[in-house]
Amino acid sequence: MKKLLAVLVVSVLIVPFFLLHEAFSQDIWPSDSIITTGIGNLEEGNIIRAQNEAVIDAQKKALIQAVGMLMTFDLLEEQFFFLKEAVFNRPAYYIENYRVLYDSTLGDRYHITIQSTIAFKKLEDDLVTSQFLTPQVKLPRILLMVAQQKLEQSFFTCWWSFIDPVKKLTITDQILRNELQKRGLEVIDHTYLIQETSLNKVYGCMDVKSVAIQTLGKQFNADIVIVGNSQVEFTGKIEESHEKSVQASIVTKAVKVEDGLTVAILDTYIPATEDDAETAQRVALERAASDLAHQMSELISLRWTKESKGITLATLKVSGLSQYLDFSRLKSDLKKEIPEIQNLSQKTLSDEGSIIEVESTLDIPSLVEQIRSKQFKDFTISITEVSHNMIGMEVKIKSPEEEQTKPDNKNEMEKND
Repeated sequence: MKKLLAVLVVSVLIVPFFLLHEAFSQDIWPSDSIITTGIGNLEEGNIIRAQNEAVIDAQKKALIQAVGMLMTFDLLEEQFFFLKEAVFNRPAYYIENYRVLYDSTLGDRYHITIQSTIAFKKLEDDLVTSQFLTPQVKLPRILLMVAQQKLEQSFFTCWWSFIDPVKKLTITDQILRNELQKRGLEVIDHTYLIQETSLNKVYGCMDVKSVAIQTLGKQFNADIVIVGNSQVEFTGKIEESHEKSVQASIVTKAVKVEDGLTVAILDTYIPATEDDAETAQRVALERAASDLAHQMSELISLRWTKESKGITLATLKVSGLSQYLDFSRLKSDLKKEIPEIQNLSQKTLSDEGSIIEVESTLDIPSLVEQIRSKQFKDFTISITEVSHNMIGMEVKIKSPEEEQTKPDNKNEMEKND
């Protein structure tokens, strides 16, 4: 039975796409329209009854396909019989209208193909309310502020400059925008908005202050600003072939407009060798921007989604330890003593210390208070600095004498008794 159900669902989800391509390859249908074919039984030549039966069948298939666009296949298969009553048997609730594309009879079967307009927003809301679907976190709107310095150019240019601002998307902008949008992030077209928006303050291309980033971000209705610079330099010329070699570097950070916090810091360096310098520059910038966008989109999406679910991401800057095993023990102690810490990920390790990323249901002040108040088994921890999303910690390994003087809770309880 389960295999039969899987075949049914797969056929409903796949067949309409072939019908759409075969019959309507020249048209572009709206995203809320779905084409399905229904089948009705012709009994005693009753065409009206067969047509009604076929339309209902086609509408149910349209709703199955619509739900399949909002849910994973495994979840759809698992919840199919519950969805049948809640959604598939109620086409009037979710199909706003439909039109017949063509129909035919084959033996005692009547076939009808319809194009249904689905109320996707209502469908999604009802699936969330009925707990078939978890609410989707809306990803942030991105504003790009990446200054650019081309080959043989001694200065940086940018769109927010008060001196000769750039009015078109640069190569870096184009690739960043395209790649970020492919990964579900909305990127604001600043070249369009700048025509309708006047910048009230004077800004330079380099070293943009946090206040200025937030001001511009709010002015353009962005959630996150990716700010930085992109640069291309000659690295050499291959004498035998006369090819030109360059290196593109892009250095950026993602800043939350709401509070000015840095979400991510990334840089990338990509070389390219081509027949001429202009082509080498373009290829290097395209590769560097694509690489950076891929990494940046993952960091932004992950952090935004977690914070939307009430999870705080903080950086622990640890000094005083240098051995890997000591850091492992420290992470174990932190998780054991502070159950609100959900995950600890070590980002760097050196003789000077380590950078550890922590995910917690506590905000930064509460997490700091917990670290200060706990008695850890193997370590003494002192808080050295605290910022919006970073906690500096001086960590010392407890001596054997300190371990011996640590109160034994069991013995203390026996004494009190």
